[in-house]
Amino acid sequence: MFFNGGMIPNYVLINAIGFTNTIWAIVIPNAISVFNLLVMKSFFENLPEELEEAAAIDGLSTYGIFFRIVLPLSKAVIATMILFYAVTFWNSWFQAFLYMDRAELYPVTVYLRNMIAGASTATSVGGAAGADNVAQIASNIQAVTMVLTVLPIICLYPFIQKYFVSGIMLGAVKQ
Repeated sequence: MFFNGGMIPNYVLINAIGFTNTIWAIVIPNAISVFNLLVMKSFFENLPEELEEAAAIDGLSTYGIFFRIVLPLSKAVIATMILFYAVTFWNSWFQAFLYMDRAELYPVTVYLRNMIAGASTATSVGGAAGADNVAQIASNIQAVTMVLTVLPIICLYPFIQKYFVSGIMLGAVKQ
């Protein structure tokens, strides 16, 4: 089994801090993604300075510029980050599997992973007489589990999709 070089020190750190068997063992290590941070940074750097200057001339304070100009323009990138983080936390079964010992604390993805692993084991253990039936049931369990894994993200996407259309800045600044 392959594992990265930081897995053991990470486990020792999470255990020493006392985050084992808590939700913080999953949330804190994934709280800031460097990729997402760079995407947000480049977005805010590409906002036209003329918008901020015009708002400052109109008398808005720094916070007013942020809340009335910058934040409404950044709805698309904020929605994208929400989707990225939702997918990251939804798919983080391995950290929960690693840092949580009690089954009642497992997130849904660990249960789904255990169902797939159990179905795969049942296929390999099944006898020759009922091997076809066992293989069919195992395949059905895996298919249903995969649909259940994708379903929450599919349900979330339509609500965030309207923010992906980023035509709001078109024509906002004339250069």
